[in-house]
Amino acid sequence: MSLAICLLAYSMAVAVLGPAPLLSMTRDGAAPRLGVAAWLLAIVSVLAAWLGAAVLSVVQLVDSWDHLGRVLTGCMSGLRVIALGGYGSALQVGLLSLAALSLVALGLLTTRVGLALRRTRLRTRAHALTARIAAGDAPLGPGGALVIDSAEPAVYCLAGRPRTVVITKAALAALDDAQLAAVLAHEQAHLRGRHHHLLALTQALGRILSGPRLFIVGAAEIARLLEMCADDAAARRHGRDTVADALLALVLPGGGASRAPSAALAAAGVGVAARVERLLFPPDPARARIALSLTLAAGLLSPLIATGLTVLVPMLCGG
Repeated sequence: MSLAICLLAYSMAVAVLGPAPLLSMTRDGAAPRLGVAAWLLAIVSVLAAWLGAAVLSVVQLVDSWDHLGRVLTGCMSGLRVIALGGYGSALQVGLLSLAALSLVALGLLTTRVGLALRRTRLRTRAHALTARIAAGDAPLGPGGALVIDSAEPAVYCLAGRPRTVVITKAALAALDDAQLAAVLAHEQAHLRGRHHHLLALTQALGRILSGPRLFIVGAAEIARLLEMCADDAAARRHGRDTVADALLALVLPGGGASRAPSAALAAAGVGVAARVERLLFPPDPARARIALSLTLAAGLLSPLIATGLTVLVPMLCGG
């Protein structure tokens, strides 16, 4: 039971205290790939800790059914004040109910996330089909992209089979050849990196688990960092200035981003101003890489250390 309590304490600490330091380390996008990894590790570790705590609680309670009082005395001594005169059947049923409800909650979470991912996949397919219908018999654009008639300059990609890049005629008019090549490289980087899957998962968790800030802030930050990852991939081939000029060319006259379907990743869809500033004045990645590498190491080692202490301390004390 002590290991389950350690896992719950770890998950609470990361879910509540984790977003602030992670934001400070990833705000300037100095090392976006490491930033995405750090946010994902925090989110996955919290979910894994919840699952592990629930499973361990149920297993320990079932194995200790015949001597539950002794287990409670050793592992949950803090309840003595509440359980004046003995634990009794009420506390026994309450603890079993809590463990069972934890497993049910995790099952519901898994189901809801699965349904959300399925809805996203269906929306992506539907929009890709709509884009193909809208393109009609028009010849494919550069890189095999679909060209649709729209007054808004937009370039975005849709995951699925086949993967689809969509360009509006307004975007073709707004971009020169070098800028268009940079934008297409940006979208291809999204598709090669399977960024759609990461976004679909984190955004679904953010909508379902809206209580802990980790999931809401993490979904928004991962979306922003993935755009920076794609910017960097395009900049390595076409130059930072060209990518920045292309992003600015896709911004609407009023300063807003062009509209794209929710299931798509648009080049000028998220944080264009900050991304352009980052491209023109790149931050020094050294400090961010060190801080994020240490954070990743701590995130990987903390559950192992907690497990080791939980197992070793009773053995040493007993010896």
